Amino acid sequence: MSSYTELLSYDIFEARADQLEFSTLDQIRLPYERARLVCQQIGMTVEDVVKLKPKFWEFFRHPIFARDSAMGTTLAIHWNLCIGTIGTYASRRPDLIPWLEKLINFDLCGEFLLTEIGRGLDARNLETTATLQSDGSFDLHTPSVAAAKAMPPTSPWAGVGRVGVVFARLMVNGADHGVKTFIVHLSNEKELSPGVTSQLLPKRCGSKALDHALTSFTHVRLGPESLLGSLSRAEDQRTDFFRQIHRVPTGTLSLSMANIPALKFPTQYRPILDAVVQSQAYGVFADEAIAVFLDTKLPMEVRHGVAVCFKTAVGTDTQTSINELAERCGWQGLFGYNGIIEMALALRGNAVAEGDYTVLCIRLVSEILLERYQLPEPRMKACPLARHEAGIWQEARDMMASLGNRNHRSEEFNAHLLPRCRDLVKATGHRMAYEAAASSGKLTAEALDLFKSTCMKADLSWYCQFEGLNRNEFHAKDTMAAKAALPLLREFLNPNGASSQDGTIGAAVAPIMDEKLWGEFVHNLPTFTPTTTIDIDPPAYWP
Repeated sequence: MSSYTELLSYDIFEARADQLEFSTLDQIRLPYERARLVCQQIGMTVEDVVKLKPKFWEFFRHPIFARDSAMGTTLAIHWNLCIGTIGTYASRRPDLIPWLEKLINFDLCGEFLLTEIGRGLDARNLETTATLQSDGSFDLHTPSVAAAKAMPPTSPWAGVGRVGVVFARLMVNGADHGVKTFIVHLSNEKELSPGVTSQLLPKRCGSKALDHALTSFTHVRLGPESLLGSLSRAEDQRTDFFRQIHRVPTGTLSLSMANIPALKFPTQYRPILDAVVQSQAYGVFADEAIAVFLDTKLPMEVRHGVAVCFKTAVGTDTQTSINELAERCGWQGLFGYNGIIEMALALRGNAVAEGDYTVLCIRLVSEILLERYQLPEPRMKACPLARHEAGIWQEARDMMASLGNRNHRSEEFNAHLLPRCRDLVKATGHRMAYEAAASSGKLTAEALDLFKSTCMKADLSWYCQFEGLNRNEFHAKDTMAAKAALPLLREFLNPNGASSQDGTIGAAVAPIMDEKLWGEFVHNLPTFTPTTTIDIDPPAYWP
């Protein structure tokens, strides 16, 4: 046996020391206290949330969301998923008004418990049961470890009571009536409700502290009024399920908008300039995506499809920009106190929330190729980004035709087309973003040129093959576009400019930002000198 292998058996290498790192009580409570202050001061109403009014979208696009990603996540769940779901039933269920009043004031924090450990994205086949009793009540139960609800924060450490929108399989006289939605009082401000178990997950790497947990139920008795909707089994289970989780697609769009202020927190000028231009273009695209999402004249699938295009384009581009910025900041980019790497990890969490990129893209591409519906046609067909979009989608159609099998669940489809799905959706998102930016009049010609050039770099080989582009010529033009757009960077860095007007400067507290912030940060660091003594006992695991 290797000496190194033997060392791994020592207690000091016990895995729990690395895996079980938990946030402190104070760290966990802070985002909830901030969330309560926001709810009390901002004046969000149930109507704002349910009807998706401008005040609802404003929160996700404001830099305050990026200032504390844990607070942002808390309010995204609280407003969109919990209040948005319960509020949909309020017009027919006046008994729900007291719940909503407590939620909108943050006297209760709302949660959304859908995903289970053993099912993941296959949420339609969840195992949690709610069994109808003879008196009309329900018995909510987690039948196995794999059926525990994953991720939503439910610990009693938050210092605020919680109510959860819980999805469970309704059982009536032994018959499965499908997945239904229930309101469950999870805890008061000090302790969990009887039958509710919350297992605190370790701290997420690099992100702000939030008490993510595994939640299970042991024969929790729910009153008849806890059911949102009908007892009867829906004829179309798939459609009924997506109707019940209708706020998830809203989250796909709204939560992705948090990437836009993140791009405004950007050491060389080019990655920062790219981020500035992306934030401008995607900000305008957000306006257009919201308009499409709220247009009830369009088929629901099209509206959701545009949200997926937005999420994929802005999300993947933001990850690239943020990671590049972290690298350019050298060692400073590796520390959470400067916010860059922390933001990258928080946004990666957003990429999974409300639908993982890959799964959303696979579903969208499959339905488009099967001609179930079509996304909005390009308005600027001569634009290189529109030609690129049309070209790679045609490649996918040709590939599907060559397979001789239109079954999107076939092994051939999985092997040849699934790996292309994200790139297809991203191309459409880039085209839509450019069209929105160009038609808005809000971006300068220089900003538009740089944004277009940045998008083209994502698939430069296609342009070289089908547009006759020369790589050296492209890079030369790209450099010229960056130089022409350089004044945008000077404007962005001007503390009296737009950045301070939209709250970006106020939300940016990273020590790397200026000498004063750095000085204050260093002043507060633990300081050791030759006269410093430390009196501690040796660790218990020391061999």
